[in-house]
Amino acid sequence: MIPWPVLLLYIYGILLIVGGLMGYVKAKSVPSAIAGLICGLLAIFLGYNYTWHFAPYAALILSLVLIFMMGRRYLRTRKAMPALLIVILSIVVAVVQIYVLLFLGVGHDPL
Repeated sequence: MIPWPVLLLYIYGILLIVGGLMGYVKAKSVPSAIAGLICGLLAIFLGYNYTWHFAPYAALILSLVLIFMMGRRYLRTRKAMPALLIVILSIVVAVVQIYVLLFLGVGHDPL
């Protein structure tokens, strides 16, 4: 059974990759495709190596960076897709990482 914080990072990573590819297909945005691929693969990598001591910290930093970047984009454009969706998903990931860091501790199996 996959621990729920790890599963969350896998889903987050897949959604970031799919979102980046959708940005490329719809708007021919190469930066969206590259950013989505890099951030998505990073989230999946951190989920796969979640028991490493730095993984929850790195996942928290990734989610905070995406909250900031996509939050600014949403405030500028007022378009919910994709910016607001990524902000909401990133908030969920950030809250889970904070929970893991505060209550479960780094390097423990997050079941």
